[in-house]
Amino acid sequence: MSRDALIDEAEQTARRVGRFLSAIGDTADDVEIWLERTERRGYSFRGARLAPFGRAADDRVAVRVMKAGRLGAASTTRLDEAAWHRCVATALTTATPAEISGEFASARARRPAPVTFDPDLAEAVAPAGALRRIAHAMIDNTLHEAERLPGLRALRGSLAYGVRRRVVGTRGGVVVSLHGDLDGRIELNDAFGEAFHQVHAPESFQPLALLGARTWRTMPRELAGPEALDLRGRVPVVLHPRALEGLLRALVVPRLTLAARREGRLPYIEGDVIVDPGITLVDDCGLDGLATSRPFDDEGLPVRRTPLVVRGRLSQLLGTRFESLHEGEIPTASAWRRGDAPEAAPPRAAAGSLLMERGDTGFHEMLGALDRGLLVHRFTSLEDTDGPFSALVPSGLTLERGRESRLLAPDLWRISGRVLAAGDPADVLAKVVLSRELYDTGSAILPYCLTWLEVA
Repeated sequence: MSRDALIDEAEQTARRVGRFLSAIGDTADDVEIWLERTERRGYSFRGARLAPFGRAADDRVAVRVMKAGRLGAASTTRLDEAAWHRCVATALTTATPAEISGEFASARARRPAPVTFDPDLAEAVAPAGALRRIAHAMIDNTLHEAERLPGLRALRGSLAYGVRRRVVGTRGGVVVSLHGDLDGRIELNDAFGEAFHQVHAPESFQPLALLGARTWRTMPRELAGPEALDLRGRVPVVLHPRALEGLLRALVVPRLTLAARREGRLPYIEGDVIVDPGITLVDDCGLDGLATSRPFDDEGLPVRRTPLVVRGRLSQLLGTRFESLHEGEIPTASAWRRGDAPEAAPPRAAAGSLLMERGDTGFHEMLGALDRGLLVHRFTSLEDTDGPFSALVPSGLTLERGRESRLLAPDLWRISGRVLAAGDPADVLAKVVLSRELYDTGSAILPYCLTWLEVA
């Protein structure tokens, strides 16, 4: 779909939401509607075989209704005003006493959005065959490089362009935003991979076309299981920014919320030292060029820059508007909905675009100071828990002085530790070294992080 068609469709959807809200009349004191439409199309590949994929627009709509101090919610998967009116009736029938009184957040503040939708990028991948040509170039260049450097047994990956439209409306107004991103991924020999994420139109797609060839050229060939290094106890581990982001989003940020404090899962107050003094962590959805940036949250509040941790000290907690009002805090515009179950999961506080301040140590200097350790590219099975966490490592490298790095045998390495554990020196972020280099993951800008973890 071309840029003009996408922009026009988003505006039309916003107008439909406005008409629906105007038609509610005296049925309810206030109504909030949240709408998200997503599409993704592209190609997956195994070896030299390309397979197209795509799906019709996936629509999620959640409606909340306030009436006489009672709050109700319902949802639908239809962009249909009659279905939305049925949601209002259902919400009124199932409404329960609201924890706080008042209206929904007004969505009347319409500001210029972060550039999370670049019309030029949309136009570049809109023509039929554009994505296929790029995906084919990724495969062709990788296989050509494998002729020069033999040993490639398995090649798989994907290339996809996705578009999301978000609309939030109340009687105070309607806001709409449009988001698009290009995502390329490749995995070699089921043990090592790379990713390419683009929100803005690049001058050339050549770096994406060469992604696999470049990865194969630099990829170590030897695998190492845990027994190969005989590492015991706490081990120095360098977290790639993608692994660091996974840890932050799964284990750290969920505790830096008003809900976590209310539930007794955060044993700190603002001003307490909770991590290494070198860490400053910010949630900033106004960062240009990240797929998670947006002009407003899922309650329609204009986003703001929220410092979560400043020089190691707890600075501010994330909260939805209702949570913030209930606890007398300033709203942080951090409400996010789960698109798979919007009525069962009302907006919850979460981080959007994460930014961590750089450190003083160069990445290669960081690695060169280690005799033995690990470089972890990503985790799987990270679960939020109040005790120690344990996660598998599907991708990473050994760091061994005097010899070339080896690939970590996928899913044979398990790493464990604690996060935000009061007074525990084994806390993952209690003592770290951060790199000067910052890396754009597509949803965060983070440094490499050297810490110490239990390895099995």
